[in-house]
Amino acid sequence: MNYDNYEQKIVETYGVALQNYPLSAVQNPGKIGHHKDLIKLLNSLVNSSCLWVILTEDELAEHKNKNKERQACGEQVYKPRKQQT
Repeated sequence: MNYDNYEQKIVETYGVALQNYPLSAVQNPGKIGHHKDLIKLLNSLVNSSCLWVILTEDELAEHKNKNKERQACGEQVYKPRKQQT
């Protein structure tokens, strides 16, 4: 899964999102620093409190607009691609 560009490559491309993700940002589980955070994520996935949802067209459009606003305000929502040399 593309964790670095989750918003663009997963949510905006496929119209699905993780609902009730227990940590501050969606990230590779291998990069979660604290054991208790990893256990919290595992438990939320196992008991289905965190799950994938399909966004409606209106929800997806709203999500895209919010992401563009956040990006315009200086927050890095979309990670730039590496330049080829």
